[in-house]
Amino acid sequence: MESLQGRLKERRRKARLRLLTIFVVAAAIVGSCVGIYKFTHRPGMAFGEIVIHGTKRINAEDVVRMANSQMPVNLFTVSANSVEYALSQDIRFFNAKANYKWPNKLEVTVQERQPALYVANSYNGYIMVDYKGTVMSVSNSIPDTKAPLLVGEQCGNAFVGDDVANKRVDSILRFLLSINSEARNQIAELMMDSDKNVKLQLRNGLLLRLGQAENMPDKAPMFNTVFNEIKDKNIQAEYIDLQFKKPFIKLKPELMKVKKS
Repeated sequence: MESLQGRLKERRRKARLRLLTIFVVAAAIVGSCVGIYKFTHRPGMAFGEIVIHGTKRINAEDVVRMANSQMPVNLFTVSANSVEYALSQDIRFFNAKANYKWPNKLEVTVQERQPALYVANSYNGYIMVDYKGTVMSVSNSIPDTKAPLLVGEQCGNAFVGDDVANKRVDSILRFLLSINSEARNQIAELMMDSDKNVKLQLRNGLLLRLGQAENMPDKAPMFNTVFNEIKDKNIQAEYIDLQFKKPFIKLKPELMKVKKS
């Protein structure tokens, strides 16, 4: 009997010893993890780099600040999700992505919104919209020539970040997006009359008639063809009409007289 009791005590002693060992090991692991966490997250520790694609308007310091961290770059304290969220709230950009790349790199890729058009608003001012119709800025005047001005249309009460709810403006934006970039850069102004017909003036003064605003996207292929034909030529025309299947060139009156004589 004594021998049996002794064996039971020995088993209990070993069980307590195993539990104590497990506790000590677990505490050591937790302590090590906490220590490593504190070490890797301490202020001033530098680890990794941030690479930015698609823009020069932000740098690594801006990205670190978006993640509520501080310089130097420490990827242990920089959350890719926080960076993506912050960029999604920045009106200058869209389609922002942030991904970690092994072993120590955070790649941030964004697309900049491009100014497409200035349009009047309800407060005797102007809004600048991108090609998707998102308001990028609101001003009392036209501050620059980054985008052409649309005359004869108004977008109502619009604020930065709003999407313009105007079918005619949307059609014009889709037209602008469909023509080649060289042609877009040569557009000085678009004018819409009371019948919602649109005329487009190039920077060299040449006027093109495009017809109804809502049909403008269909005119993009013809516009591209005509622009490529005339871009290097000194066309002395009163206007070029693109409202029909074939372009029509209206010569200036003085040239018509010379031609008749």
